[in-house]
Amino acid sequence: MVYSKVVSCYDGSANLEGRTIQALHSEYSFAALRLDNNQVISFAAEEVTVGKWFEVFPICLYALDRDYAVAWSELESPFAVTSSELLWREEWLESAPDGSSFMGSGPHSVQFADVLGTAPKSNANVVKVLAGIRLNGQNGRVLVVSSSDNTPFKIDLATVKLEIEQVMQSHTPEKI
Repeated sequence: MVYSKVVSCYDGSANLEGRTIQALHSEYSFAALRLDNNQVISFAAEEVTVGKWFEVFPICLYALDRDYAVAWSELESPFAVTSSELLWREEWLESAPDGSSFMGSGPHSVQFADVLGTAPKSNANVVKVLAGIRLNGQNGRVLVVSSSDNTPFKIDLATVKLEIEQVMQSHTPEKI
């Protein structure tokens, strides 16, 4: 697939392999990880306009304000990161019937997000979005931070198998 755009604002510069996560914090619009040396790595989604009425929300590093009071959830056992993967998805628009339930005058469209290779081949405006990061730990432990595939500016932090599987349904992993 040739993408009309590739949108990425996380360059992997926060290499977490070999690091240990001690605590987590998640709110609607960001997620934070407290590492072994009390360093904090935070992620948020950033709005990127890729066409008329077509915005995508890639995951980005986010600098928390020093004075922000974080209510950390200490992990029962530290999470030692052994490897990480970038999580990609593709997003596209499809026309919706003008007689639909949308407000305003048409033409109307619906935005879709799914694993790479899912968009209709006839759609010329398909965007590849770096939407998250999957951290793999010892003994099969996994932690996923990603921008939501259906809610603008929302960040998902998944640590439970079922939540991780749900997030992974619409993302394609790529080794860093």
